[in-house]
Amino acid sequence: MKRIVISILTVLMISMLAACGNDKKEDEHNHSEHKSSDKPQALEVALNVPKEAKSGEEVELSAEVKLGDEKVKDADEVMFEIVKDGDKASSEMKKVKENKDGVYTLKYKFKEAGKYNVTSHVTARDQHTMPNQNINIK
Repeated sequence: MKRIVISILTVLMISMLAACGNDKKEDEHNHSEHKSSDKPQALEVALNVPKEAKSGEEVELSAEVKLGDEKVKDADEVMFEIVKDGDKASSEMKKVKENKDGVYTLKYKFKEAGKYNVTSHVTARDQHTMPNQNINIK
């Protein structure tokens, strides 16, 4: 009688351990499938700055913000940093509030001739990116 009870208990224990092992493998499989389908997308900013302009002339600077194929219309912050001749100490930061269909635009007048660097500082969807371009002002 003891043998039968011990045999039944042994079979039950082995069955329970086997079932727990299968659940774990299935959970790992489902978890890895979930990860691969949720690949994070990088914030993309297409900065549009003319190659050159005249001093005193209004210039349009724009940044088109996307996350994958989605246009980002609710960026946390979009700013344009304007630096003349590499002099970071005299840089200007201009905040852009308005956007049209994911495009954030700043109208700006360069007062003096020189080489300028325009950097867009874009923060959206817990990401930050800073593409930049140069413009020559005559």
